Amino acid sequence: MSTAQEISAPRSRTDAEMKLITAAADMLGEVGPRAMTVRGIAERAGVNHGLVHHYFGSKDALAEAAMLHLVQQHANDVREQSHGNPIPAPLALNDEPRYLRAVVRSVLDGELELATTELTAGVSIPRSALQHATKIKKLEEPDLESKAITGMGMALEMGWAALEPFIFSITDVQEKDQEEVREIVRRMRNSLIEEYLSQ
Repeated sequence: MSTAQEISAPRSRTDAEMKLITAAADMLGEVGPRAMTVRGIAERAGVNHGLVHHYFGSKDALAEAAMLHLVQQHANDVREQSHGNPIPAPLALNDEPRYLRAVVRSVLDGELELATTELTAGVSIPRSALQHATKIKKLEEPDLESKAITGMGMALEMGWAALEPFIFSITDVQEKDQEEVREIVRRMRNSLIEEYLSQ
């Protein structure tokens, strides 16, 4: 069984385990993996802190389970929005704030392995898009240009989702015009990708 298959069919979790995973997922985005504590997670989950060690063995293992939960949920949501297309719908991350915050906080805390859980889980949306572009371009493996365009797409998606209110404020986009600006950004992103894939 592949890693992706194992991940898509996890064993049934107890109510206490799910409460701990949910609390840890929230705290990953709020305070980051370094600042969250076993007691803080347990308190938020409404369970005894000893259950963290009982079910997960350590705070780090719980953080991994929480991030895995977030990346699976994110991958399912984005694939649904994209109707199975390996290139995600533009600005899809706007609807995934928990996932985005958890990844950003993990990177800022220097926890890159935790932040890239989607790779080990086999559910990375950007990696799938990169593989798709490689296939369309008839390359044996991704070249630097393919990696660069994927990275630019990630920067646009993650930056926009994280900073949209700031972007609108700085560029003086009024509330009544915000959806129209989003649509322009969506079209520009799609145009960039289509142009690259057609070269």
